[in-house]
Amino acid sequence: MIQPAVIAAVAAVIGGVVAVSVRDSRLVALGLLLALVASPLASSPEPAALAICFRSIGALLATYLLWASARSQSIASEGSGVGAVAELAAVCAAFAVGWFVVPVKPLAGPVAAQAAGIALIALALVPLAGRDVLRVGTGAAVLTVGISLLLQAWVGPATSAQQIAMTVLLVGMVGATSLLISPIPLPSSRPVPAGPSAGDDVESDSDDLPAPPAATPARTVSKPTPAGPLHDAESRVGAVGAPPDPQVSPNQRFAPGSPRVRRLHPRDPRQ
Repeated sequence: MIQPAVIAAVAAVIGGVVAVSVRDSRLVALGLLLALVASPLASSPEPAALAICFRSIGALLATYLLWASARSQSIASEGSGVGAVAELAAVCAAFAVGWFVVPVKPLAGPVAAQAAGIALIALALVPLAGRDVLRVGTGAAVLTVGISLLLQAWVGPATSAQQIAMTVLLVGMVGATSLLISPIPLPSSRPVPAGPSAGDDVESDSDDLPAPPAATPARTVSKPTPAGPLHDAESRVGAVGAPPDPQVSPNQRFAPGSPRVRRLHPRDPRQ
């Protein structure tokens, strides 16, 4: 009969593989949730009910933070760097090594916890070497879960205080990852054309750009010009190409309609 610790260890490994290998952020959050919830159940004897409830609530909170951040900012993981088949083969090999090779004798916990811990640690090495914030944060969480499984197998089942401390560490790690995720700029539905350069022909689209308003002819206002020989001479002097009148000097110009002033000389009293 298969023990519950073995089933929990295999479920934790499957959750880690899904969290590290897939591209969809929702599947990443679900795989991480499965690994966080199943990892404390891989120990023998099982932890107390209060510790399991606290660990499950912490896993739900961490998953919700990652889900909300990735969904609101349109984030997608890069997926597996070596391919899903190669990732699965490496995990199976690491699990087999942890199952048959026992460096600590006697083991304080089940051998399935050791195998799952070694498989999760080997699975988290590739994401930690990348540059994607989502993959690095997920890999760090998977690495922490793998180390906790190794401690359960080598040292013994964790106490309630240790389970609470591990839960706080995982929630803080995933929360920091959700804050560090940078949004991907969404492509605009319609590109903005660049401004026309000098010498280029510009085609105006009637649907996009309004047609320029038609130029209205300037209105000319004619002013009445006073008649007279002085004004005629002045107009001839100011005209372009017209010969100046020798009888009218330039200093004797008067504005149209300006009053004329006569100078009066004092009369000689002897006359």
